[in-house]
Amino acid sequence: MKAVVTEIGVHALDEKEPMIILFGESATEGLKEYSVIQKFQQIQPLAMKEGNLLKIDEQEYIIDYVGPFANKNLNSIAHVTLVFDDIPEEDAIVNALYLTPQVLPAIKVGTIIEYVSHGV
Repeated sequence: MKAVVTEIGVHALDEKEPMIILFGESATEGLKEYSVIQKFQQIQPLAMKEGNLLKIDEQEYIIDYVGPFANKNLNSIAHVTLVFDDIPEEDAIVNALYLTPQVLPAIKVGTIIEYVSHGV
C-alpha cells in the first residue's frame, strides 16, 4: 500500500535523530511540527511483519522489528515511527518499525512511502 508525503513539520527531520515520526492528516498542529504527514492512496488494512519491505521513493528498507502497537496505530491514524538504528534489547519503541539499512532517507513533499507486505 502506498502513501504520499503531504507535509513535513519544521522539527520533523533531524540528522542527529535516526527516526522519522509519520502521522496521517488528522494529526494535531503540535504533532505536525515534529512529524512527516502521510496520506494513503487507498484504505486497506496493513499487517507489517519482520522481513517485509518499506520503500521510500527508490530506497528499500527491510523491517527488522515491528513494535506491538505499530500496525494498530498505522491502520487507525496512519501513525508509525520509522527507526534507522539498532533494536534495543529493552524499551524498543512500541509503535515503531526498525529498519535496515540504517540510513535516513531524503524525504520531501511528494515522497512516496510504500508498505510492502509479503504473502498477504
